Amino acid sequence: MVLLENEATSMSPEQIESPAAPDYETKLQVARRLNVSKRTIDNLMRQRRLPFIKLTSKNVRFPKSEVDAFLIRNCRVRACGPEMSEND
Repeated sequence: MVLLENEATSMSPEQIESPAAPDYETKLQVARRLNVSKRTIDNLMRQRRLPFIKLTSKNVRFPKSEVDAFLIRNCRVRACGPEMSEND
């Protein structure tokens, strides 16, 4: 398809850009976020505890929103610091 010069300039950026795709993360990125090894991610995948999308036999991606939901369901934050006394 050949566009004439005036046709190409008349297109707005909204027409040219594709819709935003959801954010996906690699196994390494998820492992770093969870502060675990890639092997642990493999185990979570095998146990079906962490949602993923298999692109090829070796490539997988994790929807960022699903990883966030997994973190909310399964991780707790503990404060590590000096205990406050009643007098402080």
